[in-house]
Amino acid sequence: MNPSFTIQSKDNIPYQNHLVIEISLWGISYVVLGDDEICSALICYHYPADSGLDKAATVIKQSVAANPILQENFSKVTIVYSFPTAILVPKHFINSANTKEILELYNGDVSDAYIRSDYNYKADIQTIYAVPKQIDAVLSYLFSADISMHQYGLLPTISTFKKQHLYCIFGIGQFTAMLFKEGKLQCIQSYNFKVPEDINYFLLQLCESFEIPAAEVELQLNGMIDQNSNLYEELHNFFLQIKFGTLPANFTYPEAINQHPEHYFSHLFQMIACV
Repeated sequence: MNPSFTIQSKDNIPYQNHLVIEISLWGISYVVLGDDEICSALICYHYPADSGLDKAATVIKQSVAANPILQENFSKVTIVYSFPTAILVPKHFINSANTKEILELYNGDVSDAYIRSDYNYKADIQTIYAVPKQIDAVLSYLFSADISMHQYGLLPTISTFKKQHLYCIFGIGQFTAMLFKEGKLQCIQSYNFKVPEDINYFLLQLCESFEIPAAEVELQLNGMIDQNSNLYEELHNFFLQIKFGTLPANFTYPEAINQHPEHYFSHLFQMIACV
């Protein structure tokens, strides 16, 4: 399977010491970092539509076998899980014995997955999430992760949103939305969609649930969405303040990344900056 994006530096970077892996139901991304936050490689794979977990596990194995740079001995490996079976919970509601019960109360049966939790000290909130056993097995075989965490635990710390703000990450048939009201985190939720109208329905419902007029919301778009798309035009029917995400300035990027819109990878590097 060929990668959707392969972006590598032309320079010979001697110390490629940190590998960051972000994995979701629709794809996997690898970011190779050297000293001084220099990105030497960005490799992204998007799974075919309606791929199951077994197919995703196969793609992971094939991607590592096909890219020698991913086979290096990294001094640090970080895995960010972006699977939708996750929930944010105030820390005082959790103890080590009830994490599975809390997650199943919200998401249903999660018996075919490992239950994990992360604590975000800055937001004082716990993320409980499920990692599919097939994915855990192949990642554990291929990499020895020093740090693993969930996307939901990183997103609240990527920036300071002072007003009404919707931060969205778009994937293949799925998107994640994070809502702030008067600068305070209200919700992080992932949704499946088939047509652009589905996305407006979910976002408008989210705004209504927290009593925020859509016209007052700043909508930030990250991930696989194009400005010349039906989806982008559909969003403009209800949201008046729309902008695309940008790459954080604290990284040095391969020149080839400029051939693509910044928002394709903005959320990825914004999360890495918080690791």
